[in-house]
Amino acid sequence: MLESTTLIIPAILFLLLLAYVAVGVYARKEMFKPTKEHADTPSRLGLPPPSEFFVESGGATLHSWFFETDHSSATVFFVHGNAGNIADRLKVIKGYLKLGLNVFIFDPRGYGKSDGRPAPKAFIQDAFSAYSHLTEKIGIDPSKIIILGQSLGGVPAVRIASEKKCAGLVLEGTFASVRLLVKDLIPFPPIWVFVTPVLDNLREIKKIAVPVLIIAGENDETIPPINSRRLYETAPEPKELLIVAGALHTDMYAKSPDVYFGAWSRFVKQTVYNRAG
Repeated sequence: MLESTTLIIPAILFLLLLAYVAVGVYARKEMFKPTKEHADTPSRLGLPPPSEFFVESGGATLHSWFFETDHSSATVFFVHGNAGNIADRLKVIKGYLKLGLNVFIFDPRGYGKSDGRPAPKAFIQDAFSAYSHLTEKIGIDPSKIIILGQSLGGVPAVRIASEKKCAGLVLEGTFASVRLLVKDLIPFPPIWVFVTPVLDNLREIKKIAVPVLIIAGENDETIPPINSRRLYETAPEPKELLIVAGALHTDMYAKSPDVYFGAWSRFVKQTVYNRAG
């Protein structure tokens, strides 16, 4: 009996380790879906040519664009999600520019023209490096920066907003935590216990000391809006939650442009211009 128990325990531990590794490999594969080629260009969409910068980040070189309407205007620091690259965000950037905002957007390592390979810690480090470039190299006043985290980009966005100076934080289609996301989608078997606890926005958003605007698509099946509601409930005041009717994961700006950009306009006035005045 003792011999059987001695054999069973290592077998169970081995299976648990195997499950942990398998979930980690699968999560990494699904987490990052970069593309290298640009599907669109600023000129094709009638946008002014952006300034092009290359940002050094932990041995990798990141590609970025800075669209400047007025150096004294509020600036959107855009941390995009897990798929595509910066060119896939040009249509929504066009809307921000129409509001008179500047936009700085970069590709983390492995995306677009950025070199290196994507990884969770590198994804966060790259966003911090890009933020430092925007404030220190380009010279944008942090009190005029709105940090935008889209989907997975919400992870570094929340952390930067809690550690660096900024005017406000906007989260779009962002998960509460990877563990909760997996648990909601696959409650049994409980593979969520093997998911890394590092990507936990619920924990980090409690540290925020700036206004927060949280936006979600009503019909988002990728990251269901319950995630945005959880983040809203946990975030300190002042905060606002906008659920865009009929919208999916990343089309809120296209589904209801008046509602979406109207919320952006109010938020920028409240966090940047009213405070400055």
